[in-house]
Amino acid sequence: MHELAVTEYVFNLVKKQADAAGASHVNKIHLLMGDQCDYVPEIIEEYLQVMSEGTPLEGVKVDAEVKESMILCKDCGTETSRHDFKDTCPRCGGENLRLRRCTEFVVKNIEVC
Repeated sequence: MHELAVTEYVFNLVKKQADAAGASHVNKIHLLMGDQCDYVPEIIEEYLQVMSEGTPLEGVKVDAEVKESMILCKDCGTETSRHDFKDTCPRCGGENLRLRRCTEFVVKNIEVC
């Protein structure tokens, strides 16, 4: 349910940009989402379908690119995929590690006609 607030934000932002560009219809919204942002793209798209009835966004599709969190070794500077992480740095064997959580949520661009 927490997707509702972010979907309202996306809807208002995209509608404003489409209106400013004189677009008659928005076909697709491209999002960049961190794997730790806790939003589900399919739910955002469902909310958009309801909100957009009778607007230039009606029928809009959501394309979400998910950016992965990384593990940073503070000893040697190596970054490792969070999903490939074991218990130590794969390069130096160090244990001085930090999770670089990816919580981004960005409207990258929109496709209009």
